[in-house]
Amino acid sequence: MYEFMKVLYPLSQLIVFFFYIPMIRQALRSETADAISVPAQVAFFTIGGIAAMYMVVANGDYLSAGIICGHITVGNLPLAVIAGIKQRRASHNIKKGQNN
Repeated sequence: MYEFMKVLYPLSQLIVFFFYIPMIRQALRSETADAISVPAQVAFFTIGGIAAMYMVVANGDYLSAGIICGHITVGNLPLAVIAGIKQRRASHNIKKGQNN
């Protein structure tokens, strides 16, 4: 059973990665990406990194740590960067429009 779960867990997590595609695509298509909380995405990324380190140090579980790192790198970090850039650009454009 352990070996079965050891294979099933990463496969189930791989499927979850495909859910990130529409989320990131939507952020890329958005003008301002203002529905995304950049501080929250950065916090999730940071907390995920700490959780991954804990999994390795406390449990020696490199599989879970790798999956956590994959999720935060593929999901949270790109969303934070995309949204941060778009929100900053939109804010700059608003300020620029007010000065005219």
